Amino acid sequence: MSLPRFFSALILISALSGCAADSCKDRPCSPDEKLIEAVEGNIRQHSALLTDQIRVRAADGTVYLYGLVSTNVELATVEDVARSTPGVKTVINLCAVDNARR
Repeated sequence: MSLPRFFSALILISALSGCAADSCKDRPCSPDEKLIEAVEGNIRQHSALLTDQIRVRAADGTVYLYGLVSTNVELATVEDVARSTPGVKTVINLCAVDNARR
């Protein structure tokens, strides 16, 4: 993915992000916020992933993943984890492999 395309995708995701999933503890959440919370929880449970480097957003059942992973295996794993979460219709994986961390 080219750098300008990556940044364009991040801008789109920011616009779609809405409220943080952590706010679901204090008030009723939208279906997308609940989906974000579920996907983030599943990613956190996967010990092979550096979860602090991965961000999740959702819009109408489509989950957007972005951030950095260390390997192509992690890139595929984070997508598989998100896709296996109940309620996820589509996964758009915008994560990038950080070659500097190898």
